[in-house]
Amino acid sequence: MYAGLTERIEANLAEHACHLHRRTDGMTVTETDDLMIADSGIEGDAGTFNIVANACFAPDEVKNRLSLTAFKLRLTGRAFSWRAGPNSADVPFGSVKLTAGQREAAMWSHTADIPVPGLHPDLEIRRVRTPEELADYARILAAGWNPPAVTVVEFYDRVVPSALAEDCPGHYLIGYHHGEPVSAGELFLHAEVAGIYNISTLAAFRRRGFGGAITLAAVDSARAAGYDIVATRASAESEPVYRKLGFRADGWFTEYPVPIVPLEDRGYTTREQLVSLGFEHVHVENDRYDGPQTGVADISGVSHYFVRLNSLFEDGDEFSVWPIDDESLALEQEAWRLYVKAWDAGDQKPARLTELESLLEARRTTPPASARTIFAHWRFDERDARHDANGPTYMMRWR
Repeated sequence: MYAGLTERIEANLAEHACHLHRRTDGMTVTETDDLMIADSGIEGDAGTFNIVANACFAPDEVKNRLSLTAFKLRLTGRAFSWRAGPNSADVPFGSVKLTAGQREAAMWSHTADIPVPGLHPDLEIRRVRTPEELADYARILAAGWNPPAVTVVEFYDRVVPSALAEDCPGHYLIGYHHGEPVSAGELFLHAEVAGIYNISTLAAFRRRGFGGAITLAAVDSARAAGYDIVATRASAESEPVYRKLGFRADGWFTEYPVPIVPLEDRGYTTREQLVSLGFEHVHVENDRYDGPQTGVADISGVSHYFVRLNSLFEDGDEFSVWPIDDESLALEQEAWRLYVKAWDAGDQKPARLTELESLLEARRTTPPASARTIFAHWRFDERDARHDANGPTYMMRWR
């Protein structure tokens, strides 16, 4: 399936980036033969869990695929990190104004070449088995940012069932110093490679050999699972440490941050492009102030009433939504067409529209007990008008 070791290492990284997304509501994984995109849907994530990887574009398609992918990512309203490994080093990222960020060595070893660890006298290492332990793991990772990254804690809180499933290929490890969780790491088994990720130690407990102990424990787990190859990525600071453990370098992983494009800079987008990004049709807009307030829109292909819940609309907002029945949808569409016709002609509101608005008022504005609260973004499409008979000239994506 994989031509060589570097392909397997890169495949391990790509699957590690997306395997929890596959099993978690609200997260998405987009895969083609030449690319993987993992989108956590978490607002504010700086690219930790929104990742592009395993790019292997055909030479005659590389420029078009790169340009289209970067365009789509920028329209999502979330930052992404494009991880380019040894097999995608020739992708011309500069042509789409993506600048290289952190660079790490791709390192690997045979598990048989790394010594079996002895017990560290001040660190008890065990595998995460409970939601509480996974929360400890997340807090250790989050502490690597200043201030600590709340999106890391949110991510692991959302993926608890997937991360703790018996068949999860990720094995999460925590090191306890006198009962206090101070160090963490992960072993990920895929593509005949045991990948080591997220070796982290709280600042107050560094330089005590805890990170090395977690790494050796991960290698020992890989060996016990029957894996011959173990791999990791190493910064310039940590590379000498891994070399002493028996790892060797074979290429590089370079991060290319894909920043958020401000809403005002995104302009108009075709409906086809918006659909490919998960946006859906808006049938009716009943009220608007600095963005959609109330109306009817499709959510996962099913028409719903929506009512915005807060007063400021920036790049998205919370809405109360509930399904609309067929009769109400037909009446709403009739009312919309009457409204558009009167507006475009500069005419007075017709009597039939007044009648429909009176009939539909309660249905539009009174959410039932079963209504859901969800988040949405909206984007204008290419239609050069405020609206037409099919709806307003924007689409909405629901999260």
